[in-house]
Amino acid sequence: MMNLESLDLRRVKHSRPQLQQVQTSELLSGVDVRYGENTPSLPSSNSDAATVTRWATPPSRFRTPEQSDENLEDSVETPLIRASDWEASHQRYNSNMVRFDEQQIRGMEAEASGRPRRMSDQVEDESPPTPNNDDTPFIRFAIDQLTRDEEARREARRTQQLEQGQQPTNSQSSEEYPVERLIPDENRYIPQRPTRAELALIRKHRSTPGPGRLFGFNATPPLSTPPTEDEGRVPIRAPQPARSSPNEKDAEIFIPTQPPPNTKRYPELKFLPTILRPFSLLAIITLCLMMTAAIMFCAIYANYHDGLYPWTTGVDGGRYFIFGFLPQILGAFIFLYVQYVMGAITRIMPYVLMAMEDAEPRTNALFLEAFPRHMLWPRWDGPMMIDIGASCLWLSIFTIPLQGCLFSVVLVEGNWKWTAVQGIAWTLVAIYISMCMGLVLIGAFFFRRTTGLSWDPRSLADLIALLPRSNSLRDYPGTETMKSKQEIRVKLADRSDRLGYWRTPSPTQGIFYSIGETGAPIRRYTLEGGKAERKVSSGSGIPDLEDNRSSLHDDATRFRYIPWFLRDTFVVLWSVTAFFLLLALIVVSFLPSTAIRHGFKPLVVADPNGSGYSAANFLYSFIPSLIGMILYLLFQPIDMAFRKLQPWAELSKPDGSPAVKSLLLDYPASLPIQSTITALGNGHFRVAWFSLVSLLFIILPILAGGLFFPLTITSGEVRMLPNLPSFYILLAFLVVYFLTLLLTISKRRTMHLPHPIDCLAEIISFVHSSNILDDAAFSAPRSKIDLVTRLVSTSSDFRGAGAKYAFGVGMGRGGKEGLGIERLGRRGADNAMIMG
Repeated sequence: MMNLESLDLRRVKHSRPQLQQVQTSELLSGVDVRYGENTPSLPSSNSDAATVTRWATPPSRFRTPEQSDENLEDSVETPLIRASDWEASHQRYNSNMVRFDEQQIRGMEAEASGRPRRMSDQVEDESPPTPNNDDTPFIRFAIDQLTRDEEARREARRTQQLEQGQQPTNSQSSEEYPVERLIPDENRYIPQRPTRAELALIRKHRSTPGPGRLFGFNATPPLSTPPTEDEGRVPIRAPQPARSSPNEKDAEIFIPTQPPPNTKRYPELKFLPTILRPFSLLAIITLCLMMTAAIMFCAIYANYHDGLYPWTTGVDGGRYFIFGFLPQILGAFIFLYVQYVMGAITRIMPYVLMAMEDAEPRTNALFLEAFPRHMLWPRWDGPMMIDIGASCLWLSIFTIPLQGCLFSVVLVEGNWKWTAVQGIAWTLVAIYISMCMGLVLIGAFFFRRTTGLSWDPRSLADLIALLPRSNSLRDYPGTETMKSKQEIRVKLADRSDRLGYWRTPSPTQGIFYSIGETGAPIRRYTLEGGKAERKVSSGSGIPDLEDNRSSLHDDATRFRYIPWFLRDTFVVLWSVTAFFLLLALIVVSFLPSTAIRHGFKPLVVADPNGSGYSAANFLYSFIPSLIGMILYLLFQPIDMAFRKLQPWAELSKPDGSPAVKSLLLDYPASLPIQSTITALGNGHFRVAWFSLVSLLFIILPILAGGLFFPLTITSGEVRMLPNLPSFYILLAFLVVYFLTLLLTISKRRTMHLPHPIDCLAEIISFVHSSNILDDAAFSAPRSKIDLVTRLVSTSSDFRGAGAKYAFGVGMGRGGKEGLGIERLGRRGADNAMIMG
């Protein structure tokens, strides 16, 4: 039997162990050990107890004499614990421990000794202790690690009492035993040199402390030092704060990766909308080539045969319809097809750029317009191939007006015959060939390209599903209240977000699909007033946190933005202007002195030349059709604005809105008829009407192109006579156009937002801190059907009612207020405060 009170701790001469700090979740806890006859007794009042509990070292950590640097004799060890006891203890206890990384030490020693290692049956270290070496610092270091959390709480409590002017409660400090501290070095742990005050305390406590002071045997974690009666003891060194977990840092480091090919779990990110797939592009190229061939045939045949077909009647009848309206109708089908192709390109281009390997094209991806817009002028903000192809397709806006004046009449041997105007015909041929070239460039750009998409991003939910795992949302706080894209661009400067598959250095995390930043986020800092501050570009106009917090509840900020053409002033201006123009047209058309049915003088040369060109025919066919095309194109932004703002109008309702009527709405990506049918089902009648008439207004350039034709009346005077049926239909559509503009005046309050939502960055600013990013509905959906099923099946209460979402101010991720989209009825959290 051994008396522990007379035990003198000495350091055995062997390699210094390397201390490794491990996480709580990785530790094995101690067990209760019943000592047999070889158990040393403790000199205490409770020495007659039959059982003593202590922390036991796992068998893999025991050192035997044969593993020492000194070649000691072999000994036999008896295991103190069994494997079953050890496994049971792991479930009973959970504590912070510090372990010695002795596995590596034993491996090196076994290799040096050249003898096989074995676990003995009994722990007996018969080697003599190394003189003049004190192992107390190592023991003290282990105790510090086990008790530092408790000591940190005591120190914080003591500091608080001193600040309040109270006498601090004396408790035993972690520094009660003034021994040399171990400070971590790169490759080993070395003792810290004691100060003069510490040396005095060391001399005072030179003798080995009793078990009550050095080791408090305790079966419950953590191992701590019992309280003492000493008064006024001051700690030599303040406890160090706990370090951040390496797993948390690793989770922020994104590494681009490619998953195993041909796996259902990780599909290829090469999705393309149907209209951009090779079959669809080949179909429209074929239509353009067929139109080109037809125009070329008419031009060549008319040139060699002095015309196409005899003129028999006036501006009425089926023959005039064939030459006066049918070319525009055929051209309108191709034009609409091209328009939808360009809309699909606009919708997916930001995602395609983020999926590129080169960082340069990704820098502007977040700020590209993500919604189709008008075609009044071409766009030049994407890849070169797409810009050239889109410019070629933009020429299609001239096809319908030019086809309205494609055919004219010529006098051949005293008879009038229909003919193709050579200059206009070959101009159309050049335009259609250019369109084919543009489509080829677009097809070549998307052919087998990694688009970064698993499905078509048609709605808000599709974008939100890409954000829950993102590491690029840390820069977005404050962007929800900014007024313009330029301010957000300054806040999010020097970014190259990537869309695709990622992994992290943490082995516990697998491959995932998200928008993120490659590597660890890099931020710029500057020293101001002795403190490291985040560096912000001058003149950015970025508000500070207090201003941002106050602006969250400001109605002027919340309802600041709406597209300029939907503001009160412009909406009234459009309606008043349309009213007076329509009134003037009706008055002029039906006054007896200026009645349209009598025609009017052309005021230009009406006779055609040898190629069939007539200035009067070109002027009164091309210009009216071009005006009709402009009216059609001007209405497209109005229609698109109501389509893309309707989800936000639903979210701004006081009671919120279900996902089907808000997050899953895909009006901007739908075809007009499809959007109309869906909007009628959701009760969005204004959107349904706008989508329908936005398609029907293509009749304006079609009918205007064949409205007038120069004819010689009985008096021998040449006048421009109208096709009255087409005129009345055209007038009716103009009345509908005016009435539709009147519908834009009312109920626009809920469509107001703090800033535009034309690009991805502006949309992400409203969801970056939302708690919906933590919802299971948006957690790694496998497909669009999976995402829709989750959102539709989500219930907000026990009655099974569909969950509702709202746009307003609420507590977001991190416990901070934010303006954005939230799910109502969330348990344990306040509902969003709707400001609508």
